[in-house]
Amino acid sequence: MEDLLNPQSEQAQENVQDTNNEVTNIDNTSSIEEVNISNEVTSNNENLDEPTNETVTNDTIAVSEEEKIVTNNEKQEAIESSSTNTEEAFSEEAIPETIFDNLSKEEVTQTLEDLVKNANVVEIKKQVSLLRSRFLQLLKEDKEQALQAFLANDGNREDFKYEPDEVAKRFDKAFGLYKEAKIRYNEELEKEKEKNLAKKQALLEELRSLIDSEEMLKQIYDRFKEIQETWKEIGPVPQANVSDLWQNYHFYVEQFFNKIKINRELKSLDMKKNLEKKVELCEKAEALILESSIVKSFKLLQEYHQEWKEIGAVEDDKRAELWNRFKDASDKINQKRRDYYDEMEKQQESNYQQKLALCEQLDSILASNYLSGIKAATDAEEKVNNLFKTWRTLGPAPKAVHDEIWTRFRNGLNTFFDTKKEFLKKSKEEQVNNYNMKVNLCLQAEAIAIRNDWRKATRELLQLQEEWKKIGPVSRKQSEALWTRFRKACDDFFAAKADFYKDITQNVAENLAKKEALIQKVKDYQFVENHDANFEALKGFQREWTSIGYTPQNDRNRVWEEFRAAVNQRFEELRTLLSTENKEKFISHIAELKENEDGESLLKKERRALQTKIAKMMEDVALWENNLGFFAKSKNSEVLKVQFEEKIANTKKEIAALKEKLNLLNNEIKH
Repeated sequence: MEDLLNPQSEQAQENVQDTNNEVTNIDNTSSIEEVNISNEVTSNNENLDEPTNETVTNDTIAVSEEEKIVTNNEKQEAIESSSTNTEEAFSEEAIPETIFDNLSKEEVTQTLEDLVKNANVVEIKKQVSLLRSRFLQLLKEDKEQALQAFLANDGNREDFKYEPDEVAKRFDKAFGLYKEAKIRYNEELEKEKEKNLAKKQALLEELRSLIDSEEMLKQIYDRFKEIQETWKEIGPVPQANVSDLWQNYHFYVEQFFNKIKINRELKSLDMKKNLEKKVELCEKAEALILESSIVKSFKLLQEYHQEWKEIGAVEDDKRAELWNRFKDASDKINQKRRDYYDEMEKQQESNYQQKLALCEQLDSILASNYLSGIKAATDAEEKVNNLFKTWRTLGPAPKAVHDEIWTRFRNGLNTFFDTKKEFLKKSKEEQVNNYNMKVNLCLQAEAIAIRNDWRKATRELLQLQEEWKKIGPVSRKQSEALWTRFRKACDDFFAAKADFYKDITQNVAENLAKKEALIQKVKDYQFVENHDANFEALKGFQREWTSIGYTPQNDRNRVWEEFRAAVNQRFEELRTLLSTENKEKFISHIAELKENEDGESLLKKERRALQTKIAKMMEDVALWENNLGFFAKSKNSEVLKVQFEEKIANTKKEIAALKEKLNLLNNEIKH
């Protein structure tokens, strides 16, 4: 746990060092003129242009001095300054920073445990870092929550001690397994680099011998191509040997081209092969435009750019055309990625505004007279707790203001619970006085309960009820008995009054007939093509129901439930009509999953995802609806209220659509 709680721990420093290493790791095998292409794709630079002179790669055999692979020292230095691994940097960058921001402690721990079981430490490095960051955040929040609970139970801040739970111990254990695996990986990587160094040195010797060989041209050329392919397949070498290896390699390559002059026909065949490869890459890049996963499309685009750099030259009349086609597809994918992160920034800004409004709501509660009584303090505490629950449903704010807004909210929480604790110490003596006042109200209510001057007595009894509400709380032992006594007096009076007036109720039978006819009218209504007209018709039925007067007491609940059932059924039918198109698309998606050889497993995985999402969304809606009543009538609070109402409405619609999809899945899955 020490590593988790100490951001300056050895592991934290190791993560910083790893990040610095990744920044410099660019593949040594990148072709010279196109080194900047990969950098552009990674940084989303708008000016993605192909070099004026296309690179002649190791796969191409040139004819003249101008077509040799190494033509000047500047290009050679570009290669030597490159490092050994772009794939890792690309895959790491493709993971959004906020991917784990909505996970709980248990989910974070389970995710880390699953990752460290079989995954490659290089592939999961950033995910582990993000999981650890999220876990520390949750640990900090849990500690704060535990402190508040401790203070609320009359504890002293200086006596508070926080003990990590079993989930934290599991996380620490899983994190330790990751560190051990990473150490083993680095040791194996260094051994592999030494082996690769020996292999490349052997190839240099063979290449030198090939230059001195007197064999036939065709045999020399074939072996030269094999050496090139083998060289590319060998992995990275120790960094200290990179520069010397590449200087020697390109020196021998240049000597080879000085020794032999390959005819133009052979070069043309190579260019034709290169043309086919680049056309194929263009098609693959264009297919990525339709890929729904931003991370997957961007990762594959990096791989395609790396492949492009390793392909040799094509004919001059095709070079610009192909490059522009490949660049256009890359621009579209990069723009799609930029749009995705722009939307993420907008969402974070929206989260900030909502959190700012929650802070204002908390400030409003602190400024209110919430210490006027125990009930007021308890109600205020419920509001504060609900504000905190709402806070936890919101995503992160922009990094620049994340700590600031949390500090403001947390300080408000501390102020509230500290003042409430002090208030409760002084409120006990008030409970005795409240008890006497409520006993007096019970006596007055019991006297009114036997009167029959209904109008005046009703007014006086309602006034007593209002006075009852204004009186503060009494002890729990006495509260229920007092309330039962007072309520019985009120119930006795209103029961007697109801008996008196029941015989003078008129027209209830006629109203019952009208409402039953309206129910049948709702059931018989035929939908038209205009869905807005259908919606207005259903609203009109409800307005008509409201205009009809009282019905007999025994039938009131029955006809109301029948009416609501009929209206709800028609609304459901209308929603069904509107969702037909989405339903057909999802049915097509299910059919595609079933055609897969692992279709049953994929269908169940889809079902679990839908069930989890529906449960989470329903929980959020319940919390949001509960919190709408806590907003004060300030300007900023109204803005927040509108945002939450819109969010609730949209979420409910989405829940209904997801449930329909879940039903379709259940029908296809073998039980």
